[in-house]
Amino acid sequence: MIRFTSLCLFLIISFGFSQENELVEVETNDGNIFLGEIIEESSSGYRLKTQDGIIISIPTESVKKINMIETASVKGQVWRADPNKSMYLFAPSAFPIEEDKSYCRDFCLVFPSYNRGFGNNFSLQAGAFVFPGMPLDLVPIVLSGKFSFPKVGFARLASGIMYVSFPAEDDSFGAGFTFGTVTFGDRFTHFSATLGWGYVRYDLDWEVAEKPILALSGNKRISNSFAVVAEYWLPPDVEDPSDLPLAISARFIGRRIAVDVGGFFSKDMEGIPLPLINFTYHMK
Repeated sequence: MIRFTSLCLFLIISFGFSQENELVEVETNDGNIFLGEIIEESSSGYRLKTQDGIIISIPTESVKKINMIETASVKGQVWRADPNKSMYLFAPSAFPIEEDKSYCRDFCLVFPSYNRGFGNNFSLQAGAFVFPGMPLDLVPIVLSGKFSFPKVGFARLASGIMYVSFPAEDDSFGAGFTFGTVTFGDRFTHFSATLGWGYVRYDLDWEVAEKPILALSGNKRISNSFAVVAEYWLPPDVEDPSDLPLAISARFIGRRIAVDVGGFFSKDMEGIPLPLINFTYHMK
């Protein structure tokens, strides 16, 4: 239990809060991006006040796009919220993707997916497990949905379900995971605990596991473009949790692209850990 306790302490120590703000991002036709608060709006254009108090006038005909984005002020710097807030490495958080936002993701190069928010509560994921050499007609298809409840203080709750279809001649087998998640923190640093029950389907027969799987996940923001993400899965009836791998990743955050680079670490690991790499591109 030493490893399990150390992980919990790591996640709790890394947990913290930031003072969140909502600013306007104005992108112009020539590719410039301005971030601040709109203090005046008219038919001729906008007047934007930056965090440093600089006033910028932007003509209407020069504006390509205007977005509201979440930011935090840290030691005089403006940090953008992590666009990957709805997931850690594989485990979910209780944060929604949010209305009209979407992204494509490739988990460990074998699980590409499309993810989209509908309203500010429901998130949908569609993807597939694609392994080298696997015939396309045998590729497992993944569908999952998550409903995020309104925020209460620093906590959020969400529930959802994932279903994996394993194609075969009769297409009679499937499996999945139904879960509940609680997330503490903000969009910059947060910690989640997820309880999930696995299930399998064969024809019309469904069987649900009696005991849940526990997943603990944490995201610690270090700078505007860097975070550390950790994830730990504990199946039921495991005699020594310290034998289970711990996933730790460095997350490099761009305006639309995020990359996770890390590995799976275990107590008796020898040599290089099993690598972990994710790519995410946010379309909106």
